Parts: sequence; C-alpha cells; structure tokens
Amino acid sequence: MRINPWPLLLIFLGYSPAKAQELTFPIRKDFAWGSVEKQVSKAEIDEFIKETPDEFGYYRQEVTNYHSYNLDSLRLCLHFLDINGDNLLDVIFDGQSGGEPREIEIFINKGDGYKKVFSDMQAISKLEWRDNRLSKLYIFDWGCCDDYVDYGKIYQTVFDKTNVPDLVQIHQEASIHFGEKPDTLLEKPTRFVVLNNNYNIRFAPIIDDTSGQIWDDERNRQFHGNIIGKLSKGAKGHALGKKTDSSGREWWYVEIDEEYFPVGFAFTKENEKYPTKVIGWISSRFVTEF
Repeated sequence: MRINPWPLLLIFLGYSPAKAQELTFPIRKDFAWGSVEKQVSKAEIDEFIKETPDEFGYYRQEVTNYHSYNLDSLRLCLHFLDINGDNLLDVIFDGQSGGEPREIEIFINKGDGYKKVFSDMQAISKLEWRDNRLSKLYIFDWGCCDDYVDYGKIYQTVFDKTNVPDLVQIHQEASIHFGEKPDTLLEKPTRFVVLNNNYNIRFAPIIDDTSGQIWDDERNRQFHGNIIGKLSKGAKGHALGKKTDSSGREWWYVEIDEEYFPVGFAFTKENEKYPTKVIGWISSRFVTEF
C-alpha cells in the first residue's frame, strides 16, 4: 500500500464558467473530523447501521485471524454532521473498502431513512461550507498498489428541490506520486505559454533524460529519465512555484491547462475520465508570462 507523504499545502486552479477561481487544496492523509462532526450515542450509530443493511459488508464479516474489522471498527468510521442544513444529521463513511483503497461515502438523512448520494476512493482533504450547507468536497486519491499518479479532485454540491445534494466534479489534477514538490509557492500563480514544441515537463527540477521509470518500455530500453510528457508549442498553464538549480537554471512548478494535456510517457489522456490538469516542472527558458 502506498501512503500519502504530503503534509504540504498546495494551491491549484479550477474554473467556473465566468472566471478563473483560486482553490486551496490541502493534501493530508487524516481529515480533522473533530472540527465538523457531532457527537452521537452508540445507539444512534447502531440505528444508522441497522437502516443500511446492504452497506459496509467488509465490517459485517466474522472476525478471524486474517480479518480483524468488525462493527466496533465501523462505528469509528461513521461521522455524523448536517450536510444540507435541515437539522437532521447525515453520515459520512471514511473507512476501508474491502480492497486496497479506502472509501468515502455520503448518506443523507431524509427523516424516514438514509439515501447514499456519493462514493469515491481514498480520503477527504477539505470540506467547504456556504449558508450552513456543504458547498465543495475535496478528495485526494493517492492510488494503490503500483500506482504512481496522485489525483486531486473537487466536487461542487448542487441541491435539488428536496434539498438532496448531487456532488458534481468540477476539477481534477494529476501529479507523480514520488515527484519533487516545491519548498515554497508563489503568492499568486502566474499564467504562461510555452514557446517551443515538444517541451519537456518533468517530475523533478533537474535534467534527467536517461534513467528508467515505471512507465518506460524496458523491453526496448526506451528510458526517458524524469520526463513525464511533452508539451506542444502554445500550451498554457499556471506557474505555482519556482526553484533555481546549481547551474543557475530556473525551474517552474506548473499546472498545465487540461486542453494541453502532455503527450507521452507517464500519462495517457485516453485513461482520464475527466479533463485533467497535469502538474510537474518545466524550465523557464522557453516560456513567457502573459
């Protein structure tokens, strides 16, 4: 299992139809549930478990030497809070999926029962609120097994006439799990455009064109060092941070606009089910701000 190593606060950009909007994406493994959840009795928790008999099968199995999860474990994974401002306590499950990844599920209390309205993998990074209702949900997915890509996703909450939320994805970004992160970030992200075709984007601020990576074709000895893709001339994005190496070369830590998805090696656009902004390092020599 890969464990999230990011305690770092990163700033990424998402877009509304009207204008660019700055979004804060804190990457953390453990969400601070104590800041939002309400304390409820064991009886109330058990009533929810009783009313959702088709859920949480992993925790309902018999405890063995190989399976230690039980209903006591499940109770610790259930968080009660009012998501839609109706003074009824809804539930967020943050626990084991039964497979490699963790799972996040949201259940809305309709008064006469619970309705599951959301499910995704790994962990919540942040909850945003507006008018006492959930406004945005931030998910950080660090993958599992041999995955090498980290995903940050943002969901916008849309409420129907009955006050039941639908969580609509509005943002997705991807970066290499073991890639280098900047020590500091720019106070304000800078827009830029790439001037050369086939411009390298890398996972670290150093020139390495020869080492092998998990995405390389070892059979044909096609190694590309720390290059994660090639950017086309005219590709645009935001610089989030900067670093100067020992040779004096300045590197930019960037987020590439989704329409300029890098060609090649670490990422495959066809595998992305949602428009994705790739994050990595580029040299500042053949880019210009605008």
